[in-house]
Amino acid sequence: MSVDPTKEQLAALKNYPKDKPLSIVNIVRFRDKTPDGQEEGKEAYKRYIVKSMPFVQAVGGQLIWRGKPTTVIVGDDSRKPDVIFIVQYPSVDSFFQMIKNPEYQAITKDRTIALEIGDLIACEV
Repeated sequence: MSVDPTKEQLAALKNYPKDKPLSIVNIVRFRDKTPDGQEEGKEAYKRYIVKSMPFVQAVGGQLIWRGKPTTVIVGDDSRKPDVIFIVQYPSVDSFFQMIKNPEYQAITKDRTIALEIGDLIACEV
């Protein structure tokens, strides 16, 4: 299971309305251990979040909601995430500006090694 977007997924996002804010729902479940076995996925993801927030804020993005799932009422309990959060960007262009930044790209390895599930769902506001 991939935790990184494909070129096709990012290309589909280019059809998002340019004049509307973009909210991205993050559905996250940590690996018990990173692939090298050196640390817990939660710790690697915490490092990614600390490093990534300045990039989010630099393009006008902000965390608007965060929650820890407690009970699956309908659905597959075996896929229950550890955390769900929403980050809102002023526009799809601001999101692309962030993810194309080479300095941001350099820190995404921490996200990749940390996650078993790293779903991102773009939502129109």
